[in-house]
Amino acid sequence: MSTKLGAIHTSNFTAAFRREINARDRSGLTARVQVLNPKSERQFGADACIIFENRTEFKIAFFEAKWPRLKTQVNAWDSVQKSTGGSHFHSQLVRQHPHAGYAAIWEMFYCEYQFHEQPRSFPVFGSACVWHQDAYAASLSRGIVTQPWEDSDLLSLLCSSGTDIRNIISQICECHAGRPLPKDKFGYKFPDGAAPHEALVITYDGDSIHKNRLFD
Repeated sequence: MSTKLGAIHTSNFTAAFRREINARDRSGLTARVQVLNPKSERQFGADACIIFENRTEFKIAFFEAKWPRLKTQVNAWDSVQKSTGGSHFHSQLVRQHPHAGYAAIWEMFYCEYQFHEQPRSFPVFGSACVWHQDAYAASLSRGIVTQPWEDSDLLSLLCSSGTDIRNIISQICECHAGRPLPKDKFGYKFPDGAAPHEALVITYDGDSIHKNRLFD
């Protein structure tokens, strides 16, 4: 995130998600925050990790969140990365890409407009989301990947590929995104051997799990 306030938005989102799940008091459905690797560094190019699990399998999902501040600033959400001299957002997409074979990855763009006043490319309620593969393809198609993204690039991407968080979570839980991985009694095994510092873990331990789905 480009600002501390943006990081607070992400923390608030995952905390609210956890509270909403636990408040529903559905049998077998719980959410908790769990430290996975205390020594891990930020190598995923993402702000938050969510693990969805049942009794035998789990899925890894993570997202990078941006606060474009379209209402108050112009082209302020991406920047030139000092270490590479290129777009910081593109570098994050590049770091995410090796994990796309097993993880469900998306980009989230917070919106400060009031409901029903957002730009047309944003959902009426809440933030806009884009699957990683769509954002990655769009970033490569820009030609000069070293140039920071502009607001017009983002709005164009959202118009063509934007969705909302409800659809993102539904696609993951209905096994349309991400790859189910076998649970290990000693912990979660990431296919590439890496693991983020912590994750929001959503567990369904009920009896009514459809075949080929993580959740009912």
